[in-house]
Amino acid sequence: MTWWSGPHVSPEVDAQLEHIAFDRLRLFLPIVIGGILIALAVSVPIGLPVPVSVIAINLVMVIAAVAMYLALRAHRIPPRFAHAVGALVWLLAPINTLSSYAITREATLALPLMLELASASLLVDTVWTLCVTIPVLVLGVPLSLHAGGLPVYPMSLVGLWFVTILMQQWMRRWTIRAETHRLDVERAAAMLAKELDERRRAEAESERLRDQFVHAQRMDAVGTLAAGLAHDMNNILGGILAFAEVLHAEATDKDVRADLARIRQEAERGAQLTRSLLAFSRRGQYRRRALLLHSVLDDMSPLLSRVLGKHIAVVRRDGPPTIVDGDPAQLGQVMLNLCLNASDAMDGTGTVTITTNEVDLVDHEVGSLPAGRYASLSVADTGSGMDADTQKRVFEPFFTTKPVGRGTGLGLAMVFGAIQAHGGAIVVDSTVGRGTTMTLYLPASEASPALPASEPVAVRRTRGLVLVVDDEPVVRSATARLVQQLGLTAVTASDGDEAVEIYKQRGHEIVLVLLDMMMPRMPGPECYRALRLLGETPVLLVSGYAAENVAQELLDAGAEGFLEKPYTRAQLGAEIDRIVGRAASDAGIVRSSDPHLKRPSDPKLGKA
Repeated sequence: MTWWSGPHVSPEVDAQLEHIAFDRLRLFLPIVIGGILIALAVSVPIGLPVPVSVIAINLVMVIAAVAMYLALRAHRIPPRFAHAVGALVWLLAPINTLSSYAITREATLALPLMLELASASLLVDTVWTLCVTIPVLVLGVPLSLHAGGLPVYPMSLVGLWFVTILMQQWMRRWTIRAETHRLDVERAAAMLAKELDERRRAEAESERLRDQFVHAQRMDAVGTLAAGLAHDMNNILGGILAFAEVLHAEATDKDVRADLARIRQEAERGAQLTRSLLAFSRRGQYRRRALLLHSVLDDMSPLLSRVLGKHIAVVRRDGPPTIVDGDPAQLGQVMLNLCLNASDAMDGTGTVTITTNEVDLVDHEVGSLPAGRYASLSVADTGSGMDADTQKRVFEPFFTTKPVGRGTGLGLAMVFGAIQAHGGAIVVDSTVGRGTTMTLYLPASEASPALPASEPVAVRRTRGLVLVVDDEPVVRSATARLVQQLGLTAVTASDGDEAVEIYKQRGHEIVLVLLDMMMPRMPGPECYRALRLLGETPVLLVSGYAAENVAQELLDAGAEGFLEKPYTRAQLGAEIDRIVGRAASDAGIVRSSDPHLKRPSDPKLGKA
């Protein structure tokens, strides 16, 4: 820091001083132009001589001032030249006065020269102020002495110059402090605004996370309740449906058979509701495998065309084929539920657009999904849309905006649970009056889809002992009756311990084990492992619901299949034919009206 430059200034303040210099120039130039013209106009009336040379000099100064003013207004002067240009513009008036002083020798011209020196205090840069005022002072004092007049004029010029420099220094320092303070205030205000904005974002994010947490807790609590309710209801419905099947097969009266068919139909309706509850609670997913997402749509397309009707157009926009690890039955049901929901929103007329794609998501870009590659599937409709309040509750079980009797409120709840169980997420984008788009995100898989295996021809086995293991007496008894109607013999066990004991005694007779997954004392998985240590008899898993991944682990370990409660006689028969019949086929038994006919053990013997 030096006395002529003042305190050290930051680049931001220095740049602001250049803008202040330009602002003062814009105000000062019109004053210079007006002062020169007014001086010319009043010189003759007050008796001052105005030679042609003085008029010419004044006009040149006016033209220079006007040109400089126009250049400033057009922003043609770079800011770095602001102080130099300001000093040159200030020189216009003193040059004009000194020229007139030298030509006319009028001592009174010292007065306007004093005013012009005083105006130099408005210059921002001290160095340039000294550069332009010292020559004016050096020329002005001798001219004042030579012109005669009062001796106070030269002394006043020198004294006024000192005062001008002191004023310029004071004004410069004051301006620097004011600009520094202003910039500090602006920076503080910007930091405060940034902090407030970050705090608002943090509060909004905290509120969003809190809502997500509360929603997740509520949905988890409802899911736990739904899973327990579904398990108990499946056991109840399983007994009702099984005994209805038994009695229906044995009844001969037409009206009785019709009533039993109606009981069976209503039990199956109840079973469908419990399956939706299980899907919402993220249970009941037992057949996950690598599959192409397009294949799910291909399988569902004929069904969608039938259920949506002729007045709803289905448009498919397939992206790149993406493999996901999923349960095809559940994903198909998800697809069906979304399309049915879209159909209801359009009152049976409109367009459903199904779009698939492959996307790369960053961490938490969609809900709580981690970063990675995902398959996306969106279902868009042209229906009435949903307001914000409806969107918040759309996945809650039993919540529906449909008229009474037209919906259970479980369709989208099942979609939500199934997608969550697959490790994915669902995003709703809806505007009232413009329709709704629901987009599913499922983790992409690197596995390759398995080729469809050729199933061997099922052979009905009419002999053999089936071990029925279930802790529910009604279900156990009814299942045993169904097995007997299918032509086999049944033996029952109420828990895993009893099943193991029976197998130890009669394992050589047992051709199939129907094993319930949820039992007290020895649960189904533990019982399965105990039976595997004793023999290789096929095991068919049965449950109202099983804990997530447990059933899949047992299927991977060698269990022959899984049958969800409640099941019909036909479903049970098909599984027995598939498992026991296949074993019979491997042993050489063929389907025939004669149960004693055997296939030759040596293929060289030809056909029997």
